[in-house]
Amino acid sequence: MVTATARQSATRSNEESPVSLTRDKLQAVIETCEFDRWMNLKVEALDDITLTMRLPFRPEIVGTPKVDRLHGGVVASLIDAAGCYLLIALLNKRVSTINLVVDFLRPAHGELIAVARMVKMGRRVCNLTVEVTGADGKLAATGRLTIVPSNVTVGEEDHMIRSTTSSGSEKSS
Repeated sequence: MVTATARQSATRSNEESPVSLTRDKLQAVIETCEFDRWMNLKVEALDDITLTMRLPFRPEIVGTPKVDRLHGGVVASLIDAAGCYLLIALLNKRVSTINLVVDFLRPAHGELIAVARMVKMGRRVCNLTVEVTGADGKLAATGRLTIVPSNVTVGEEDHMIRSTTSSGSEKSS
């Protein structure tokens, strides 16, 4: 269920869009994460309240080779990534998942498409849903996420790491 505020934002013109990152810039952010780059995640579409991502098929993500089923952990990772990257695109801030619930509805096969939707953007936590369809076009899994945005702007992560290490938070051995 999408809130009235989310529905209103979807009807805004592009110049009023609350999306902070373009599709290409979001793809560049994805490329900074080793795991998401390994999964070969691709941004397909992005608007005020939804993000569509593609996970291309690769033999390494098959969990049950004899029946060609994709690994459930990869499906759950796709759900988590799609929700997080939607929020990153909207806020241009790094985020952390604090709750993830995945419902596996049927075995996933082939290339996957994930559609993340903003349900509620709160001041401290945000709620999102994600639907994953398999190559057959059937819904394979759904997810519900609670995500907290950080104060770290995308691109300023190095400054955050330096300030953490220089504040004496690291223990010497």
